[in-house]
Amino acid sequence: MLEGFEEVTDRDFYQKVMAAENPTVVLFIDPNSEETRKFVDLLRPYVEQYGDKIKFYYMDVTKNTSFEDFGIFNFPSAMYFRDTMELDRHDFVPPPEMVEQAIKRLLRIA
Repeated sequence: MLEGFEEVTDRDFYQKVMAAENPTVVLFIDPNSEETRKFVDLLRPYVEQYGDKIKFYYMDVTKNTSFEDFGIFNFPSAMYFRDTMELDRHDFVPPPEMVEQAIKRLLRIA
């Protein structure tokens, strides 16, 4: 289900996500949530199209706690980072247009 996504944990979150050279998307998931598949399906075309420009990660919230530092308590949720900064977030399964807008902002596409 999470093809194209690499797992990130509390231990390596800063290094892989915040300090990354490329933009990153982190999907915070509860593996027991049925909504996770919907969010993954929304992101899949971008993983396939921009996987060489954007790193896509997932964090299992049943095994980690760093999501609490960002005030995320609804799952699945996604955060979009570039240059150590959060550019966008979705604390819900967004409509496709919102995902496209967040990806374009990450890539600086007008």
